[in-house]
Amino acid sequence: MRSKRGLTLLEVLIVILIISILASIAIPAFGRYYRTYKYNEYVLQVESALKWARLIAMERGINVGICVQNNTLTLHNMGTRRSGICSGDVIRRIEVKDNFVSLSASGGGSAFDPRGFAIFSSTIRIVRNDTQDCACYTLQPLRGFVRRGVCTGNTCSF
Repeated sequence: MRSKRGLTLLEVLIVILIISILASIAIPAFGRYYRTYKYNEYVLQVESALKWARLIAMERGINVGICVQNNTLTLHNMGTRRSGICSGDVIRRIEVKDNFVSLSASGGGSAFDPRGFAIFSSTIRIVRNDTQDCACYTLQPLRGFVRRGVCTGNTCSF
């Protein structure tokens, strides 16, 4: 009797077929997972930056401007000025580099004063363009709390 060594061509083809079927399922799922992960990362970065801006304003005794332009959120040292949210030294910058996420703000941005109160308040929106998932934040006037809202279409409710 001959001993069987190795694999037949049919067995190799069946293994390749099984691997290709599994890969065809896994690759699109990985793409969706990556997009969800990046969107959630941007949402957490923006929320963290807003809370951090309030702390920096109180810690340093300065006005901190929160400017949103061209898919980029920047925190600016406004000093003692009460105007020019997007002017002054940049303290922190968050840039949305993925084209499936957009970042915008009504009114251009917001600002905190040295007491941690909101000088200017606007709504900052982060939208995942492929699924229309949305997170929105606003600074509560005269209090300075950062509130997260729910988006429906083009409106945010808090």
